[in-house]
Amino acid sequence: MTAKGVNDLVISPEFLFTLTLTMGYEYWLKQCWDSLRAEISKMTLGYFLYRLIHWFLFAATGWLLSRDISFQEWLAFSLVCVLVGCLELPVYLIIKRVRERTGFSVYELNYVVPVALAVVSSWMRCSPRFDVDYRLAFLIVFLSHPANYLIRWALERSDSALKRLSATDGGTAIAQVAATGDSGRDAREDRLKVGRKIGTIERWLIVLLMATDNIASIGLVITAKSIVRYPQLSDRDFAEYYLFGTLLSVVLALASGLVVLGGV
Repeated sequence: MTAKGVNDLVISPEFLFTLTLTMGYEYWLKQCWDSLRAEISKMTLGYFLYRLIHWFLFAATGWLLSRDISFQEWLAFSLVCVLVGCLELPVYLIIKRVRERTGFSVYELNYVVPVALAVVSSWMRCSPRFDVDYRLAFLIVFLSHPANYLIRWALERSDSALKRLSATDGGTAIAQVAATGDSGRDAREDRLKVGRKIGTIERWLIVLLMATDNIASIGLVITAKSIVRYPQLSDRDFAEYYLFGTLLSVVLALASGLVVLGGV
């Protein structure tokens, strides 16, 4: 695609504004809530409370930041978005049942919610109250948790690299992980979460460098990450996993930045 063709891919500010709010509240608020979830004993009540707070905050924020949509309309729209977000529960159960009965992973079903939210967001056409370029705000939201779904799916499909990493974690024997029990699995999962956070920051830095026309500096971000990971690159499985995941993360950040920012 030529530079002119990329620049012709214009996403309306109204859609970016609505999509940023929708994705932001669906995924960022969820992360904050998950950190508090251990304090809530009744999980059903906790999830209902989370979605109720989600509904109100979403409607209030949209109403405050827009200038031509009433609060009642935002309440209706945010309710639809909350109900779409609740589809994650049946999707999770379907994925779990299919994996238990057939052994196959249907991780792709996780995209039902973000795709549906993007479609629903296109229904709300409103003008932001403040004259702000929401392109960068949308990229920051999209390249965090929604992008992690895509990367994790691709890693699971790449010769079971993610599965091998989860089992060995850079060369640690499976027996050692099994011997540590739940604490070992928790530690492994914590390391994977840290890796995802590092990937998120990496993608943020890339789009920020693109927005400020510092494309050449992107190589420094990748180099710095590789230096930190260098001691682990002696393990072939980890090296393949790391290389594929890093390249995919960089390509995703570059592609989305090129489309949303309109080229560089």
